[in-house]
Amino acid sequence: MPNRPNATWPLAAIALSLLAGCAAQMQPVADFGAAANHLATVYQPFASGMATSCEQRERYVALGNPGAFDDAVSQRGAAAKCQALKEAGVTAALFGQALADYATALAKVSGAKATAFDSDLRGVSGAAAKLATRDGTPLFDSSKLSAASKIARAAAALVLEAKIQVLTRATLQDNQDALRIVVEAMKTYADKVYAGQLTDTRDIMTSELGRLVVASNAPTQADVEGRLPWRFAQTATRADIAANELEARRVHAFAKTADALLAAHADLIDNFDKIGGARRLELVAAFVAQVQAINDDAAAL
Repeated sequence: MPNRPNATWPLAAIALSLLAGCAAQMQPVADFGAAANHLATVYQPFASGMATSCEQRERYVALGNPGAFDDAVSQRGAAAKCQALKEAGVTAALFGQALADYATALAKVSGAKATAFDSDLRGVSGAAAKLATRDGTPLFDSSKLSAASKIARAAAALVLEAKIQVLTRATLQDNQDALRIVVEAMKTYADKVYAGQLTDTRDIMTSELGRLVVASNAPTQADVEGRLPWRFAQTATRADIAANELEARRVHAFAKTADALLAAHADLIDNFDKIGGARRLELVAAFVAQVQAINDDAAAL
């Protein structure tokens, strides 16, 4: 008598097992998702960094102004002047969350373990619900908010249906335009708006450092003690400038890598038919390497 499949295995279970086997082979999807998630993590500090840099600039300006000076009053004044940027940063952060949600969902539904940044992957944050309550801004207008909501909702659906759904080319294609809008908005915020704010702040700090250097001059040994406050102050100012320059490098690296992210996502679509048997795709691997380079730059400091 010929052998029959065990009757306790229903056809639906066999089908799910086969789907899981296919998903487990989607290594490039897992690698893309983990790297895109990590890039969203790199971006997140930029959202709050805009107001922080603005406040730093205002405090340095106040330091160089004539008249009475009270540091606490200066800080309150800087916070009030930069409040609008702080509020704009909340919306900017939600775009990063939407990207992270979409990236995480792709990594999860791939069924594979990412070769890099796998430890970064967490649950979906629920950015879709938060975006639904936000009003548009000049940079993140209603069309961009709609795109961010779309990929955030797609992430929620993928994770919710992960046990019965296998990733398709159609899913990636359906989200390609929205992903492009979201990533380009994040890129503009980082590389144009935030980078400009960092440059303005750095110029003020560099000018103040020059004043400190001049004030530190001690023509004789007897003058040294009176110049020590200005000499010590140089250390803190140089540290602030170095931190600003590091942030600027990360901003520019993010902008460059954002283009690689979009190219890698398109690579997944173009090569979807053979993705099940591929350990890597060229543009996905290049994207992962660029994200790793941002990480290595920070670790080297």
